[in-house]
Amino acid sequence: MERFFKPIKLGRLELRNRFIMAPIKTAYGTPEGEVTQRHLNFYNKVSQGGVSLIILEPVSVLKNGKEHPKQLCIDNRECASELKKIVEVLHKNSVYACLNLNHAGRAANPKATGHPPKAPFEAFCPSSGQTAQKLTLEEIEEIIDAFGIATQRAVEAGFDAIEVQCGHGYLVSQFMRKDINKRADAYGKDPLLFAKRVLEGVISKAGEIPVFIRISGSEFVEGGITPRENQGLIALAEELGVKAIHVGFGNACETPPWYFGHMALPEEPQFKVLREIRGMTKLPLIAAGRMASKEKLEKIANENLSDLVAFGRPLIADPKLVNKLKNGEYDSIVYCGYCLQGCLFNVRTGLGLGCIVNPSIDKEEPPPPKKRLKCVVVGAGPAGIAAATTLAQRGHQVRLYEKEKEPGGQFRLAPLSPLKKQMTRPFNSLTKQLETSHVETIFGKEVTVELLKSEAPDVVIIATGSVPNVPYIEGLETQYWMTGIDFFTDKKPVKGERVLIIGAGMVGVEAAEMLSRNGKTVVATKRTDTIANDMEPITRNMLLKDLNSRSNVKLMPNTTVKRFTSQGVEVVSQGEEKLLEPFDTVILTAGMEPANTLYEELKKEIDNVEIVGDSKEPRSIYWATQEGYKVGVKY
Repeated sequence: MERFFKPIKLGRLELRNRFIMAPIKTAYGTPEGEVTQRHLNFYNKVSQGGVSLIILEPVSVLKNGKEHPKQLCIDNRECASELKKIVEVLHKNSVYACLNLNHAGRAANPKATGHPPKAPFEAFCPSSGQTAQKLTLEEIEEIIDAFGIATQRAVEAGFDAIEVQCGHGYLVSQFMRKDINKRADAYGKDPLLFAKRVLEGVISKAGEIPVFIRISGSEFVEGGITPRENQGLIALAEELGVKAIHVGFGNACETPPWYFGHMALPEEPQFKVLREIRGMTKLPLIAAGRMASKEKLEKIANENLSDLVAFGRPLIADPKLVNKLKNGEYDSIVYCGYCLQGCLFNVRTGLGLGCIVNPSIDKEEPPPPKKRLKCVVVGAGPAGIAAATTLAQRGHQVRLYEKEKEPGGQFRLAPLSPLKKQMTRPFNSLTKQLETSHVETIFGKEVTVELLKSEAPDVVIIATGSVPNVPYIEGLETQYWMTGIDFFTDKKPVKGERVLIIGAGMVGVEAAEMLSRNGKTVVATKRTDTIANDMEPITRNMLLKDLNSRSNVKLMPNTTVKRFTSQGVEVVSQGEEKLLEPFDTVILTAGMEPANTLYEELKKEIDNVEIVGDSKEPRSIYWATQEGYKVGVKY
């Protein structure tokens, strides 16, 4: 670990430590490419936490290379002036600023560009469902020139370094792939020619400013880039004077889980790739991809797998991560679970980057409260914890009641899914905050209106969560049934071999996965045509791929369970009446309902009563912590 806190030189830059921030999409920008206050809030916070250099979010050199509508560009001087606002924030906090230059190629988003994507040759991008058109020679020249012009503008904006995206399935790497670059001209005959000309243009315009490249150590897909295919690019980088190689994994089109570092992926393949890349070059290596654990950092240091480490999402969960590592404050780190729910999912929907365990990451610091209040929070799920810790951090007196014997609410169930074991990290971090935020906690206590009135609080926050929705189905009383909560908390055992799950949303399909792995025959129904549409898309795709490969699982969208009879289960599926064989166990995962009885009673008795999280409206953990934080800064 100590080696990462020693200075290192990258060209003319001397970094005070070996920790940098990887480029993370924020979607904070306007469609016109303007930097917003959310940008400044975000970069101000992450630049105060100990990193020595921050690589800004990916910036497109041309609008036709954008991935999402709110991506920043640098295709004109006004864009450069906007980016300078972020540079000034980083420099104010004594952190170097690096600009990541990219063109998405076949991964570009027509909704952002207004045009079909372009690639070296006609090529399909599975993650977007788009087929790119072949670039003309004139268009290739325009893009090459744009990289150089972007570099010149970055220099004028005060950036300290430039990173060229040469991997992750974007345009530079697309020229390197035989299955995408089928051109008959010089760019097809020499798959490195495009990269060479781009880097020559960037380096010539950068002057003394160091240039890095980012690569995919491996794309982990048949026909994709592997360490062997990177050899030529690395040799080219050495020849042209590139100062560091930033190694990530996967690509944006075929292997998004590897590109975005999904929690369910194994770590050993990363180490294997890093060892291979390490053996190819003496240039400094920057390792990226789920690096925020003491054990992983020590392994990288002990095996000398990289010279620097890049954190992305871990700095969203805890901007003070590096300082905490330096001071040995491991227990106080708010760890990222790599769930992609608050970050990537919000970028794709246009909401903008957030975090399930750090709702304040993009917000300005609130003014101090006018007076210290006596606050009572009821419910220690994510919303209640966020409300209680925020109020306590602001100096209020906070008492938190929870009817269960431990905190966490339904968040306790998240790590039980095989794909979500890493969620123990943010769960433990969230509950740990109760211990460090001077919140008085009382567990195993059922709260009544009379109890709360006797407390005489200035404000009460109700975060009592939600309860399972139990729909009326004729004959259900004749079945052995349970709710999804009963299943995940082991309140009832699953009987027999055949299980029917009614409600194939996130909870339903995760139950199906667990049961199928245990050898049960599972049928999961959904009234609509969208299975698990409430899940983060990458997690959903991984889970559905796994379920669809299992012969003992049947997913039935557009299916309504009508009644249970002695002959079986009558359903209407895809508009046709069907009879399913009888089941031994029925699990109801047909949504949740707010547990708001206490709130409805209390608001008649006490003036300042707030309701947050699922007790207000059952939604995701992201919205629970957002609402908890929002009410916390209100007082």
